[in-house]
Amino acid sequence: MDLGFYGKTVIVTGGTKGIGSGITEVFAEEGANLIIDYRSDVEGSESFIAGIREKYHVDAYGIQADVSKPEDVIRIFDFAEEKFGRLDVLINNAGGGKTTMICDISLEEWKDALDNNVTGMFMMCQEFAKRLIAKEKKGYIVNLLSKASLTTTTKGRACYVTNKAAEMGLTKQLAVDLSEKGIIVNGIMPGSVINKMMATWSKEEMEARAQRSPIKRLGEPYEFGKMVAFLASEQNTLSVGAPVDNTGGMMLGF
Repeated sequence: MDLGFYGKTVIVTGGTKGIGSGITEVFAEEGANLIIDYRSDVEGSESFIAGIREKYHVDAYGIQADVSKPEDVIRIFDFAEEKFGRLDVLINNAGGGKTTMICDISLEEWKDALDNNVTGMFMMCQEFAKRLIAKEKKGYIVNLLSKASLTTTTKGRACYVTNKAAEMGLTKQLAVDLSEKGIIVNGIMPGSVINKMMATWSKEEMEARAQRSPIKRLGEPYEFGKMVAFLASEQNTLSVGAPVDNTGGMMLGF
């Protein structure tokens, strides 16, 4: 694909592992200038980013930052503008959550989950929009959602489901608020995409997860990244505020 990313600046949060690594790789393949946020594993993250630069011959910079902290959010955007002088695309991939049954969730855990997911996404979107609107520039935001944004998931994920539902609402309302300013906002729902956590799974566990999808296989981070890149490109002319189903059919009730 040539989605027109040469010379454009793309920020990917949580962009060195799992789904985020696949998203980063696709944008690198498309020739984008990359700012790649990570929160932990400095050595592993910087090694991944160095590999991206070597393989795709693009300008890619890592920044260790926590999107739940306002000062870190500002630092990410200042860093991007310092390196490339422009902002074009924001991919909000950072986030996650623990598995804890409702009676055992502490208030601290609940608030931490909100900060790491909803508040972090809100602050990243807000800062991106403020800077683009001030310069009368257009741009794209893609927020990583979940099928849990629309329904439920396995037991013990009350924090996660609540956060993902909130991110869905935020994504839709941002699309309403920002479209007339030339900032197109969409969300995307991954299914079972291979990640680091699965390295500890048995062959039987992997197969069982694959069987939950009508295509009977797990997704690869890179192939998920292709849909993210399309949504963030000028080739996407009509998807606005959409929770794009990229679950491999898992929303069909399998």
